[in-house]
Amino acid sequence: MTEEIRIPNIENYIQEIINGELILTPKKKYITEEELFRIPIVNSKIEKCTIKKDNEIISTREKYRGILVDIWKSMPVQKILQTTTYNFKLTNENGKKGYEWCNSIKMSFQDKEAHFAFKEILNMIKVNNLSIEISIILESGRTIYYKKD
Repeated sequence: MTEEIRIPNIENYIQEIINGELILTPKKKYITEEELFRIPIVNSKIEKCTIKKDNEIISTREKYRGILVDIWKSMPVQKILQTTTYNFKLTNENGKKGYEWCNSIKMSFQDKEAHFAFKEILNMIKVNNLSIEISIILESGRTIYYKKD
């Protein structure tokens, strides 16, 4: 083949040669936390999420509630109660006034919509000095990337 191949904006791709083939993968463009809060995540889907404390993986779940429970499991109860934006009860209040019992943390809490759950995840990330790398597919089909070390 003697034809020249030109690819505009090549700097936006990670380039690899595997078995003699050029593989171009779009680079992830991470958004800021400020941008993240302005984006509606209603009907979104977590594509991939990793939350760590140093090198220890706290969660790799792909549901907002599951991620929160994993973070809460890694915390002392007193710290959860002092720093959360959620309503908790130390007793099994399952089904009463919107409370759900969570056996993993041995407490009941009132669940919230994805938007508020995600804010709580980011709050818990700060409180516990955790790192997060997450990609979210929005209702529009657009994928957003956020990372905090």
